[in-house]
Amino acid sequence: MSFNMTNKENEALKKQEKVASESHVTSPNSGSLDKALDELDKIIKVFGSKDFPKKIAKIYIKGAGKPMGKWSFGNQMLVLLGNSEDARGFKQWGAVGRHVIKGRKAIRILAPRMMMIDEKDKITKIKTGKKFPICVGFNAIPVFRYEDTEGTPLKEYKPKQLPPLIDVAEKWGVKVRYDDTAMGENGSYSPSRKEIRLCVEEMDTFFHELAHLAHMQIDGELKMGQDPEQEAIAQLTACVLSKMYGYDAMTYTFNYISSYSKSIEGEGGNRPLKVGKMCFKVMKKVQQILECILDQKELNEEMEK
Repeated sequence: MSFNMTNKENEALKKQEKVASESHVTSPNSGSLDKALDELDKIIKVFGSKDFPKKIAKIYIKGAGKPMGKWSFGNQMLVLLGNSEDARGFKQWGAVGRHVIKGRKAIRILAPRMMMIDEKDKITKIKTGKKFPICVGFNAIPVFRYEDTEGTPLKEYKPKQLPPLIDVAEKWGVKVRYDDTAMGENGSYSPSRKEIRLCVEEMDTFFHELAHLAHMQIDGELKMGQDPEQEAIAQLTACVLSKMYGYDAMTYTFNYISSYSKSIEGEGGNRPLKVGKMCFKVMKKVQQILECILDQKELNEEMEK
């Protein structure tokens, strides 16, 4: 793992190892880990033998109501490429108690310039008395990133229930927050910001992003973008953790991994065989990630005693 343990954590781990040794247990979290590995084995067997209904969409939360949620795809991309997820004009920031920091530069988005023209009858070409808008060009509108403002903190969305294992992410120095979806994503993990963003309340979404975080703790840098194996690893881990905590993510997980199993050769359109092969391919890494997460969970609990 790439993170450093504190002296207190080292003492907690040594204490667990001593207890495990005395009780002939090979791992400090063997009870939880054994259960996780058993669930992993069952899930892979099911995925490799039966098909599931098509993907079930998740329900996005309604967070702070960011104006850019109504912008065009191109304008949203301009903000995202500026390494931000929220940008507004001077007055819009002022309305929520924030102001632009002196010297900060604006991002220019494009707003259509509309003109009302007379509607004419298609046959007679006589004006009907009605008007309709047409776009005759674009205006560059200055907006400023959230990171370039200061003032009153924005209102944060509060979920009905915080996800289990959130303390593991926090122990690794990563903040978890809920926010509006920017590009249709359910959630995301940003290593540079040390932040997990959740745009839905389903627990497996948090577990998925936590798995990416744990994967980085083990291997360091991950591949950029939506790498099929990395995504399968994260969602399979999420499915196991969901089972352990009483949530059902089987159908979503099967469809999610199926969408990333197109690179699996052979089997034609047999989804169960393709998903099963992908699961077997990533199973070892999923086991390591489960152990990484559950080890930290046990350490956290021991430190609280």
